[in-house]
Amino acid sequence: MLNSQDFIHPEDEAARRNMEAIPGFSSVVKAFLKLGMEQYFHGVNMASKIRLSEKQLPEIYFKLQPICKVLGIEEPEFYLEMNPMPNAYTFGDSRIFLTITSGLVEYLEEDELNAVIAHECGHILCRHVLYHTMANLLKSGADFIGLLGALTTPVQLGLLYWSRKSELSADRAAAVIMGSPKPVVETMIRLSGGPKSITGEVNIEEYAAQAQAYQDLQETKWDKALQTLAIAYQDHPFSAVRAKNILEWCKTDHFALLIKNLNNTESRNQCPYCQETILKEWKFCKYCGEKI
Repeated sequence: MLNSQDFIHPEDEAARRNMEAIPGFSSVVKAFLKLGMEQYFHGVNMASKIRLSEKQLPEIYFKLQPICKVLGIEEPEFYLEMNPMPNAYTFGDSRIFLTITSGLVEYLEEDELNAVIAHECGHILCRHVLYHTMANLLKSGADFIGLLGALTTPVQLGLLYWSRKSELSADRAAAVIMGSPKPVVETMIRLSGGPKSITGEVNIEEYAAQAQAYQDLQETKWDKALQTLAIAYQDHPFSAVRAKNILEWCKTDHFALLIKNLNNTESRNQCPYCQETILKEWKFCKYCGEKI
């Protein structure tokens, strides 16, 4: 079983501390929690999306169980949303749900989809979901009651800055669960340039090197100001930057030790036939149907 401290990015922790220290932030969080947003979104989900389960699209649903087991988290409600845009997100606080879009399922390869689900579950383990919910509402303009729109600019920017750093932690969780940064980086490539039929031959190292070229664009104060403006109101880092970060971390001894320890535990097992991650108590693989 993993602990969030095993992989959380230091900039995530630092940004969260700074954000929570901003005057007025705690009162906004308390007010937000009183609104009943979880009940609101639960109703919307049940009425407009497909809730995945053992009886409903089990080939997708069963991807979630082994990941939650390894991370030691309770299974969130799992939904499929009809949306051609490839996306996944978690919402909530005490009642968490995870949504993937139809575009994501169509767009990604199996291991890439698994990596995205692991990424979202990493957010749950790191207790990112409440603040992500606030950031998503702020960015999407769905703050229909005006609470988040009334935030001061420092609080808005602090929330979005932390959100970007939190993605680096979740990328690490996905890499650990998958045992490699490859499906995480390949997901970034797909989201940058298109499906595998187009981007299958993209050189991963060259793609990650774009992040260094991006850093080099910020040599002067004016260039740095322009690039800061470009990212300031985004809740995710640029994809090439994420790829560079996860590739560098996965070359460390710490990552190698995490993988070794995880492989030595009983919480991580693979089907000998289809190689999907399975639970020890399964008597039959719920992906390929073979007896284990």
